[in-house]
Amino acid sequence: MIECFRGSYIAKVDDRGRIKIPAKYLSILEGGFGPEVYLTSVNGDHVLLYPMKTWQGIEKKIASMPMRDPDMEEFVSRVSYWGTETEIDSKGRILVPPDLRTASRLENSLLILGKIDYLVIWNKPLFEERFMSGQFDDGKMHKVSRLLNEFSPLPRNE
Repeated sequence: MIECFRGSYIAKVDDRGRIKIPAKYLSILEGGFGPEVYLTSVNGDHVLLYPMKTWQGIEKKIASMPMRDPDMEEFVSRVSYWGTETEIDSKGRILVPPDLRTASRLENSLLILGKIDYLVIWNKPLFEERFMSGQFDDGKMHKVSRLLNEFSPLPRNE
C-alpha cells in the first residue's frame, strides 16, 4: 500500500508564488506518485493538490458515468476552471497560479493538510475561522463512526 498523507504543516508562499511541499509529503509524492500533480479548487477558497495518478482515477470514474448529473457537470466545470497540470520542481516547490493564489488568499500563513490521498492548502486563519471555531459534536462523531463501519473492509461481528 502506498503511504498516505496525514497531519498538517505550516508553509509560506515565496515571492514568486511557490509553496515548498513539506518533506514528509514530498517523500510520499516522490515515492508513490511522482512529481506530476493537478492543482485545482471548487470554490476558489482553498487549493486541492492531487497527485496526477489520484486525479486520473477521479477522471476515470467521472468519464464512466453514462449520463452525468448537473451537479457533477458543475463540479467538472469548476475544477477545470481553477485547474492546472504542473510538476513539483527539483527543490520540492509547487507554483500556484496567480488567480487561484489570489482567490484562496494564499499569502503569509498557510496550512497544508493531508487528506489521505491528496493535499489541501488553506490560508491558515481562514481555515481556523471556518473549521476550528465550533465543536465536532457527538452527532457528527456518530455519523463518522457509522460511515467507517459501513465501508470497513474488515469483517464485522454483529
